Amino acid sequence: MRKMEVSVFDFVFLIASTTLASSLQTKSPIPTTVMVQNTQKPTLSLNVNLLEVYETLTPPPGASKNYPVGHAVVRLKLENSTLNHLHINAKKVEIQQADNHKILISQVVQPLNLAGLQIFEQGFYLTNAQGFSGAKKVKAVFTYEFNGKTYSAESRILDVVPNL
Repeated sequence: MRKMEVSVFDFVFLIASTTLASSLQTKSPIPTTVMVQNTQKPTLSLNVNLLEVYETLTPPPGASKNYPVGHAVVRLKLENSTLNHLHINAKKVEIQQADNHKILISQVVQPLNLAGLQIFEQGFYLTNAQGFSGAKKVKAVFTYEFNGKTYSAESRILDVVPNL
């Protein structure tokens, strides 16, 4: 028969590891209600992107003399992150002067209906027969109603490019 020796160090190590293991609390893999509420994605995400804005200063040969003409290309992207159907009462897309919010171009937009988890994209090509009236910097603004409240989303500001 073998004799087993236990040192003081082995005994202290055994007690320390048992105490440490029993003091650890296991975390529940199921998030609590508070955790879920704080990490939920918004119901609707929206992005307005002003892709291009330019002003044609001179008419092409044979065209009418209604110049300059302002042109803008706007891209609208909406994302429904829920399984529910969403109704967005879209109002208008505008091109506004960046420094004083003067409306340079405005177009009425039809209401939008998004199915669950749908991503919707729409482009707008906006023109006006007055040009941009000397505006150097402009932005696109999308106005809409959602859940009974009116909102506006803006694009980044772009320089108006003269096109001869």
